[in-house]
Amino acid sequence: MILTRRQILLGGAAALLPVPAIAAPEYRLMPRQVADGVWLVEGAQESITRQNGGAICNIVLLETAQGAVVVDTGGTHRHGAALRAFADQRLGGVAASLNTHHHPDHWFGNGAFADRPIHALPGTIDAQRAGAQALSDGLYKILGSWMQGTAPLPATISVEGDLALGGRGLAVMALSGHTGADLALIDRQTGTLIAGDLLFLDRAPSFPDADIAAWRKALSTLGGLPISGTIPGHGPFHRNSRAVAQTLAYLDAFTARMDAAAGLGLTPAETLAAGPMPDFAHLVANPAEYCRAVVQQWRAHEISALPVIGGSV
Repeated sequence: MILTRRQILLGGAAALLPVPAIAAPEYRLMPRQVADGVWLVEGAQESITRQNGGAICNIVLLETAQGAVVVDTGGTHRHGAALRAFADQRLGGVAASLNTHHHPDHWFGNGAFADRPIHALPGTIDAQRAGAQALSDGLYKILGSWMQGTAPLPATISVEGDLALGGRGLAVMALSGHTGADLALIDRQTGTLIAGDLLFLDRAPSFPDADIAAWRKALSTLGGLPISGTIPGHGPFHRNSRAVAQTLAYLDAFTARMDAAAGLGLTPAETLAAGPMPDFAHLVANPAEYCRAVVQQWRAHEISALPVIGGSV
């Protein structure tokens, strides 16, 4: 094809025009007050995807005279920055933040709070330091540009007992089960339980670091608390024991499924093909979370079901 002089000139002019900038992804927060001075930013009831930007965990901001106490800081620096902007604009700034455990959707926003104390259990800080690079590499692959500016920053202060941050009292429970170190809190002013990922509601629990026996023990502790309301790590705020009951029932059903499969000599592939337990197949994030859990937990159940042959013949 032969281009005319006019076409050539028009093409050259178009090349000189500024290229429209691609808008950076944004987190659109919808905080709501669920108790006096207790703000909840509810995460997407999904697994981490590029569509949700990794904003899947529940985040709590507690009002104090010295600024907000932020419980979990989001899954990316951009997510943390959006939370920080809300706290600065509406809650008088930030007094401190806490990380409930080391899974990245709960603390990769720490960089936006680096100028304030960041608290976590000692075991959480150890796990953050040990896993930061691998977790970051994995999230960059999933989230792409959402992760721009994200550099994992582990918590800076070990939680050793109850806290009074900004004048707001928090009863501290150092538990485990979902991970090796799970922080649960009760806001003394309102009686609100902030449970982290020890509790899921209407979403399939995740198991990458789970110790199911320890998790059951933690649920027994949480189930006996005199509280006014519960904020799970994933799922809606509620004023009854639904999250404790549902999480425990899921753990029991999953354990029974895995024990039965290993006892029958099924392969992991056959167990995966069976799909989630029928009573829980409807939960958000299933069947993906069920499949991940089978892969993550299979070895322990197989060892338990099959005799270990040792010694000399």
